[in-house]
Amino acid sequence: MRALVRQIREQLLATADTVCLDRARLVTEAWAKHESLPPPLRQARVFAHVLNHMVLDVQSNPIFAGNTSSRPRAWMLIPEYGFASCPQVELENEPVRGILDGAIPEDLRAFWSSRSWGGNSAIGHLAVDLDRVVNRGLNDILAELAGLVDDGDEEQRTYREAMTLSLQAIIRWANRYADAAEDAARQETDPVRRAAQERVAAACRWVPAQPARDLFEALQAIVLVQLALAIEGHGMSVSIGLPDRVLARFVRTDFDPDSAADLIGAFLLKITANSVFGRGSKTQAITLGGANANGEDCANALTLAFLEGWNRVRVGDPHLFLRWHGGLDEQVKEQALALLASGSSMPLLINDEPTAGGFTQAGVADEDAWDYCVVGCNELGIPGRAADSATARYGTIQHLALLNRLLLEGDPSRFTSIGGLLAEYEQRLAENLRQSRQNGTRNAAKLAANRPMPFTSALMRGCVRQGRDFLVGMPYHFAGHYERQVANAVNALAAIEQLVFTEHVCTLPELVASLQANHGDRALRERLLAAPVWGTDDDRADLWALRLLTLRERVLLAIDVETGQRHLVCHVVRSLHHLDGRNIAASADGRFAHTPVADSIGAVPGRPDIPPTALLSSVVKIDAAHFYGGGYNLNLTLPAGTDDSLPLGALVEAFFGQGGQELQINCLDPAVLRDAQQHPERHSDLVVRFAGFSGRFVDLSRIEQDEIIARCPVN
Repeated sequence: MRALVRQIREQLLATADTVCLDRARLVTEAWAKHESLPPPLRQARVFAHVLNHMVLDVQSNPIFAGNTSSRPRAWMLIPEYGFASCPQVELENEPVRGILDGAIPEDLRAFWSSRSWGGNSAIGHLAVDLDRVVNRGLNDILAELAGLVDDGDEEQRTYREAMTLSLQAIIRWANRYADAAEDAARQETDPVRRAAQERVAAACRWVPAQPARDLFEALQAIVLVQLALAIEGHGMSVSIGLPDRVLARFVRTDFDPDSAADLIGAFLLKITANSVFGRGSKTQAITLGGANANGEDCANALTLAFLEGWNRVRVGDPHLFLRWHGGLDEQVKEQALALLASGSSMPLLINDEPTAGGFTQAGVADEDAWDYCVVGCNELGIPGRAADSATARYGTIQHLALLNRLLLEGDPSRFTSIGGLLAEYEQRLAENLRQSRQNGTRNAAKLAANRPMPFTSALMRGCVRQGRDFLVGMPYHFAGHYERQVANAVNALAAIEQLVFTEHVCTLPELVASLQANHGDRALRERLLAAPVWGTDDDRADLWALRLLTLRERVLLAIDVETGQRHLVCHVVRSLHHLDGRNIAASADGRFAHTPVADSIGAVPGRPDIPPTALLSSVVKIDAAHFYGGGYNLNLTLPAGTDDSLPLGALVEAFFGQGGQELQINCLDPAVLRDAQQHPERHSDLVVRFAGFSGRFVDLSRIEQDEIIARCPVN
């Protein structure tokens, strides 16, 4: 099978992006027919129509059944949310820029012009209860629904009917794949492919309706559910949760780790082929390892098999996170560190104690908090129980953008002290977040009412019994806020304090005049750059980070009291530091106008000279459980050239031992990266972590390739 897996990989990665209108046409047909139905029933009927009639692909990856469009890399469109492309995907992948231009027929555009919700997909950023899918089957959920058929009011009964229709559609879809695989097997002359298709046919007759009987059936059930969630309308960030825990019962005495790694490699390729946004990263996170609420290590032989399976196929999406804790199996630690030291940039690491601690501080029960997973770039959720923390519905905090507006709008002489500047900053932040909290609450209710997701909701705990959409029916709901540009704002505030209010090098109006001229005073810019900098273990800057985050928490806690909600903050970037920076003028951290801002919670761009120990020492001063209950991302680029994982292990253990939350490690050689730019055919396995997504280096846009090279440490 390994040769077949390699063949599948090579063909997939060589396939150019195109556009598939299959789903868009089917959704439009069904919507026109069922538009007058209550929204949950309309959604279920539309979903079922797509699954009943969509083109099935059992050839591009015959090891598993499942596809979202008629062929690999053909963009699956979600017109219910619009025909817009994703600006991040376009920035990250030059070949797809403008791919939708002229590709959408006018009749589709006309139909959806007044019906589309806006954007390009539903919210994603969630993980469903795959444990129930794999180990109890969809028929178990259908039985629960049947037992509640007369319970509740009409709205609840209608929603449960929609759930039932959606689950039944998935089971019929699986049987369609069984028929298609049987037909393909009868015509197949290659014995390996024929055996694979016969196995698919047998599995799809059983799962996901019934509990999986072996590892293959379990993985096949997950594939079908994962891709169906995309077909229902989710785009970015549908997580596969904690598969090594879900699949643990299949680690039996006859477990073959080598065969399991091949099977998982094929599974990862099937998930990679999800055609929402084509080759663009969907940030379909997989989280491995970690402890439970009793402190017991949950890593097992499948944890190792997932790491090795990824190593055999080396794709950027899905990306793997490894939950790290003191009792993590040593073999798992060694394999993860060996992969990172070799330059694989995978797995990404997340520390259990502060991460679970963030959820417990927000009121989550211990058992659930220690069942967390990554549900996007680095955002956190709990499978089937909590997802709101991983969305920006309740407002995004862009610290540098807000600080710049205060400085550049109005008379800067009104600020006679750094305290006065902070006071107005806090007031403006409170105004913005209070409004965004109100908008977020209102929009969540509107989405649940007008764009319900009955299939997704059937896989979320408590939603079946309540007969409600997951946006309002999950056990835990938080006001989730995104945050960016912390490093830039910290550096700017430290520089303003030192140059304006302590050393009196210039007045604030003089500094603002220089910013308005895009650092017209170059000597002053050099003084700004020489001020204390975040990420260098300099308390003069690091204390500003704590001061800024304390201010932010004070604002959010006050809004929590007003609204009766609890919040979580996630520091997430992906490639938004480019898009954000384009809209921000020159700033007091020395940054030129319209250039990128910080790409993580770490140092600002252009500082590869900062020692990694200094950077990590700055970051551990932040109480992650308190300030980042929704997660943060930290980029750390180290020199390549050694397979010795011991120094890397010591660095990781020290950082996590002092409370660090997350690490995205690249061990890179700039000479290799430059060669990959010139000769991409030599480096098809080179995967890098950019910020919130991973990808093959040769697939990245030139702007991002150059940025990765610029991050490499100086000798």
